[in-house]
Amino acid sequence: MDETEDFLTILRHDPGLALTEGGLDGLRDGSVDAILVNGVFAPELCAAMVAALEKNAPGFEMTEFPGPFRSFFYGRNLNLNEPDLDGYFAAAAQFETDLLRFGDSLGIDIAGRLMAVLSALDGGRPFAPAPGPGISRHFVTTFRGHRPGGYIPAHFDNEQGFRPSYRYIGQATDGDILSFVVTLAEAEAGGMLELYDLLSEDSETGQRNDDHLARKPDLATLRSQQLHVPAGSMVIVRSGRRLHRVAPVEGKLMRWTLCSFMASARAGGETYCWG
Repeated sequence: MDETEDFLTILRHDPGLALTEGGLDGLRDGSVDAILVNGVFAPELCAAMVAALEKNAPGFEMTEFPGPFRSFFYGRNLNLNEPDLDGYFAAAAQFETDLLRFGDSLGIDIAGRLMAVLSALDGGRPFAPAPGPGISRHFVTTFRGHRPGGYIPAHFDNEQGFRPSYRYIGQATDGDILSFVVTLAEAEAGGMLELYDLLSEDSETGQRNDDHLARKPDLATLRSQQLHVPAGSMVIVRSGRRLHRVAPVEGKLMRWTLCSFMASARAGGETYCWG
């Protein structure tokens, strides 16, 4: 565990070292602010993924962030989905098939690798896509492409009970939202995850990513710290309560990542992920 020169406590794992069981518990109880796992994917595998993603060789469905953010998904994001989720769950099933096919072409089970790393950090606790109605499941992850100038504004992720599209997540999970980002290709400059020295005090009634709030945190008054996550590495944060953003991408190169939200299941001892 490294105490940084700023305000974050970061748990770091390098390739070849055993992942620390219970590391995610540190995120949940606030004793750790971020976990950085290096070497989740080899650099040459990341380069092969990005080469295919640049031309969407796997044929993934593409959905856009709101225009000013200059970013898009391969897959669908629950935050941006309409309350009628029939199309979302149908798209999730297709994405799962396409992701497996894409991984087969590269010699790796992409989702399986992500879930295995997270499980190892959590004492073997199973990780799986969050359930929907019947046999349907949420997206286990999504790819994100951030174009030059692309960014995500400062926000919290504790969305349960706020947006109608989260109704199945709210029924299935409990506790704070965590999230992970795996970098596949860095921007020339900028584009880093930036964490602010501001926590929402209450997961249910504290500050939320509510566009209707009249009072917004004054970012100029807050300390912040950017996290360097090189290609092939994963960062995990308690994004439900920690104010965070993606800084604007600078230069001519796209920033490519794999991202997902996650929270503990209400029953069964699993952790559920969703895109």
